[in-house]
Amino acid sequence: MDRTARLGLDSLAMVMIGDGLITALHPRRHARLWETGPDGLRRTMAWLEARPGLARALGLAEAAFGLWLADRQVRAATRLSRLPG
Repeated sequence: MDRTARLGLDSLAMVMIGDGLITALHPRRHARLWETGPDGLRRTMAWLEARPGLARALGLAEAAFGLWLADRQVRAATRLSRLPG
């Protein structure tokens, strides 16, 4: 994988971790941030705002996936650094 792709995945992991944790801590407030935008997104976020427990669980799952993705990038970089040459 090239450097640009690795940086992109690392950035995605950081955004997912941050967004997931903010959602877990403040699910209703975070859902209200999406009051503007495409109609489907607004409806989905309004639905999640009414279900803070579900939004919190989804936020934790998003953060966990971001952590997994970041760890995967670190492990790949470690393997590459061990290659001869």
